[in-house]
Amino acid sequence: MKTYGLIISVMLLLVVGLSGCQEKTDNGENQQLVDTRFIASWTNVEVSPDVEIWTFYTNGTVNNRMTQNMDGDLINSTYWYNFTVNADQVCFPSTDVVPGSPDTCYTYSFSENMSRLMLSSNGIIIMDFMKIS
Repeated sequence: MKTYGLIISVMLLLVVGLSGCQEKTDNGENQQLVDTRFIASWTNVEVSPDVEIWTFYTNGTVNNRMTQNMDGDLINSTYWYNFTVNADQVCFPSTDVVPGSPDTCYTYSFSENMSRLMLSSNGIIIMDFMKIS
């Protein structure tokens, strides 16, 4: 009987522990929590002279604001994407990038006391960000 109680206790702890990995959204759907290290505004240091700021939010969305200099004219653009994070990759669903294509995933790494974020693909740095807030 003690074994049965121990098994029930362990299962209860597992269920409670694992249920902490999701939260309810405004429309009642379960959503995977995002890696809080991403939650901030980041500027892409490799885009110069253009300015690009990515802001990651806790609801799994990211806002990409760009200011580009096109022959002396400044052009501002804003794009919204969804994102997911797993053990070593951040992924942007194909429906946000190019519908019908596979999800776009990058290997990520943080450095400089979590103030630098690098996204790479096949060992090549694609985006190099510095945290701005």
